[in-house]
Amino acid sequence: MDLVTARRLLTAYAMLDGPDGLSVPDLLDAPGRPDHLCAPRDRALRAVTGLLFRLTALTAAHGPGAPAKLLDALALSSHAAHELDAVNTVEAFLETGRRPGEAAHTGEVLRALRRAAYGSPGTPGHGGDDPRRAPGCPSPPLTADPRPGRTSLPPSLKTLASALSTIRSHRTRLIRDLPLPGPVITGPSLGQRVDRGTVLISPADHAYALVVAGARLPYGRSIPALLDGLRRYLTPSDAAWALWAHVHQLQPAAALDFLLVTHDGAPRRTRWAYRPGPGPQPGRDPVQLCRDRLPSVAPVPAHGEVLVAGAGEPVTVRAPAPGIVEVAAERATGAPVRALVYAARTPPTGSNRSARRAAALVAARITDAHRERAVLSVVPGRVRLDRGLGPEQETATAVGGAVLLRLLEEGAQAPLLTARMDDDGPIVRLTPRNYRAYLRLRLPASPLVLVPTASPLVRSIAAVLYARLLALGLGHRVQRHRGGLYIDLGDGKYWELIGDTGEATSSGGLLLEAALLTYRTDPARFDAYFQDHLGLSDDPHRAMTGILDAALEHEARIRRLAALEGKFAPFTSLASADPGVLALVTDVLGRAGSGAIHIDVLDDYYADQQQRVRALILLLRLPFRLLSLHYSTARAEVFLRG
Repeated sequence: MDLVTARRLLTAYAMLDGPDGLSVPDLLDAPGRPDHLCAPRDRALRAVTGLLFRLTALTAAHGPGAPAKLLDALALSSHAAHELDAVNTVEAFLETGRRPGEAAHTGEVLRALRRAAYGSPGTPGHGGDDPRRAPGCPSPPLTADPRPGRTSLPPSLKTLASALSTIRSHRTRLIRDLPLPGPVITGPSLGQRVDRGTVLISPADHAYALVVAGARLPYGRSIPALLDGLRRYLTPSDAAWALWAHVHQLQPAAALDFLLVTHDGAPRRTRWAYRPGPGPQPGRDPVQLCRDRLPSVAPVPAHGEVLVAGAGEPVTVRAPAPGIVEVAAERATGAPVRALVYAARTPPTGSNRSARRAAALVAARITDAHRERAVLSVVPGRVRLDRGLGPEQETATAVGGAVLLRLLEEGAQAPLLTARMDDDGPIVRLTPRNYRAYLRLRLPASPLVLVPTASPLVRSIAAVLYARLLALGLGHRVQRHRGGLYIDLGDGKYWELIGDTGEATSSGGLLLEAALLTYRTDPARFDAYFQDHLGLSDDPHRAMTGILDAALEHEARIRRLAALEGKFAPFTSLASADPGVLALVTDVLGRAGSGAIHIDVLDDYYADQQQRVRALILLLRLPFRLLSLHYSTARAEVFLRG
């Protein structure tokens, strides 16, 4: 790019420099011999290179393909005779994301950018030769400091964010489905170290996952803070482009690798790398330099993609279900670190149709037959921690959310959301922390508890229910087989009542299902009782999920869980129920009366098992009712039992 073209671009788009940018008058060529032009030329080259990074980032508001098209078009306008073509080309791309003549525009975006920078539609004092100024600019976007507690943005980055926000807002007037910055759920970000120079960051609302790698990690840690500060103005994807331009204009001394995974309308990953020097140099074209360092933007494939971050750590990115992306970074030693990214809005799928159908079924059943009954709890599906989230869980959550919303609209007291987790696998792919955040984002506000299948608290209640079964004279229905207990429910067949009674972590059987329903009837009392009697710092289920959240090897996790479960040994034996737990269960059931309802949302695979649970509830004369909503992701169907 020649000096005249650089000057024209710097003059026309000086409003994008920000308060800490270089001034155009300082870049004018000096009179005299050609060697006097070297210093101004070098300075102009550096300045126009930084400007090109900013202009390229701004065109990303028109789609991830627009930046490369802009640079390709500018490469054709590299001669002094075509300096106006370069200015016109940039304006066309800022307005439409296309070359001049490919789409009509009115210059409204450029006027809004000037208004945001200068407070009026007039041209700046040093840019008086620009023929495109016009009145009637729209109001600029907010450029105040970020929320208290957030990182203060550098002035040039704030200016760039404001410009991106301006372009995005004007596009939204024409295309209503464009993603915009959504509500930000505040809270501390989760930072997980992958190795000495790499960190995985996930914010409280799981809007994105960020992998930053660099030899100087303290410098790299400033990038997540800046990204968090930009979310007042921009979507995560737009913020990634702004940071790309900012870092390359700043030219820090440390190398940096950047990988952002987000869900701006569709699962997408953005990668770029910064390497210090050689920067803009005499004889090197700024357009080609910017082109060589463009970010790589691509959709996240459902089957997954393995990327390399930092010093070579494999990072797997996959989209297992609509609205869900999983990011897993491998480590040389220890378990991988993982994060989940959720879409702000659930994409329209068969799960939405099932959800509407389920809400109508529950409303009709409760309104017509059980108006006087209280819905105490709702199970929005169950998940295996060693598999993570998928279409089945997305459907269960959509159905559970629709049911919960209908209950709340009817004026019911907010029921307890009971998230069931099968935790008996060898690995933890989905941490309880991520699952809790996923449910919080997808479901209406209601109390939430996560219950591992191997919960020793639930087994303690099961011991009391087994004593109740014997007291009711039903012992003759029970048979022992290979260490487990089986019961005849009246159909002449024997069904598993509880798994191997010799194992402290037995997690299967109808008795444990009935015990979980008993726990769901008044979970706060059970939690407080065992926390007090065992001297725990938190309730038992929080203690278990805390261990499952920790990045531990399988053996270390098993040891810590076994130590916690060992404290429950006096309460879990079927040979004799603990008197204190017996008194507590008796009181909870007595207070429940006959008006309690529990609702389970489960795959249709569990339909027959749930019917057997209802049969056991009748045999044990438990006061609550169990309604089951079963769905099929293959057929997009839902039906109600109970």
